[in-house]
Amino acid sequence: MNRGPAAWHRLTVGLFGVLFLVVGLGAILWRTDVTPVRDRIDRIDQGWVARFADTGWWPVVLIGSALLAVIWGLRLIAATIRPGKVDDLVLQGSDETGSLTVAPKLIAAAVADELASDPRVDRAVAKATDDRGRKIIRLTVTAAPTHSYAEIAGSVGEAVEDIREALDGADIHVQALVHLEPRAT
Repeated sequence: MNRGPAAWHRLTVGLFGVLFLVVGLGAILWRTDVTPVRDRIDRIDQGWVARFADTGWWPVVLIGSALLAVIWGLRLIAATIRPGKVDDLVLQGSDETGSLTVAPKLIAAAVADELASDPRVDRAVAKATDDRGRKIIRLTVTAAPTHSYAEIAGSVGEAVEDIREALDGADIHVQALVHLEPRAT
């Protein structure tokens, strides 16, 4: 998960965890008649909620709480919709502003198609992802056991270098995984 959504989820879980822990611990200590806790809880004015509901501030607090809950909930939902989406890369290029915008997923798909056309490769999959704040193009190549790792790694290495040259200066990493099928026995 991306760094931002993961931090947001941890903050939410942490706040609810501390709240539940404090309320639960207070309830246990109150029920077991621990004197300092029981005395403090018994001193709480239980009628303040009813009196506050009769004031003019009640609708404002209620609307504010509901608005905060909706914004917080929408933020949590939005954080999980596309957690690994990589934004377009801006390269030093050739348009009038001096920049060129490239979608990493298109580069990944083109590289996967090129690698899949190699007769030594059974399958090639490439994906552009954002892994905890790092933009990555991840190549996964599967090959038959009749080929050596060095053969497959050579063609994958060339593809990785091509990507690095094409995206020189961009903040993106290239990761290649080679999977050799097991030999039939």
